Amino acid sequence: MKKLILAILACTFIAGPAFATEFKVEQTMLLNKITMKMDKFKDDANKTDFLTQKKSCVEKAADLNGLKECIAKFSPDQLKAMDAPKQ
Repeated sequence: MKKLILAILACTFIAGPAFATEFKVEQTMLLNKITMKMDKFKDDANKTDFLTQKKSCVEKAADLNGLKECIAKFSPDQLKAMDAPKQ
């Protein structure tokens, strides 16, 4: 039993940095995409506000699940819907 616990702890310390690195890469990629969209829509206040809120959410995320929540909360469909003509 002790060997099993030690093996689990060893795997945790070995795998932890790999997942942390994956999170940072994903977070950086999302932030870069958001920044590019903000530059593209700098003249549209509604889209800029939406993207600013999304960027804040991504910056505050602590893990991959947090990033997924931000993506779900601020979906690209919402941004596209801002282009739709209002009736």
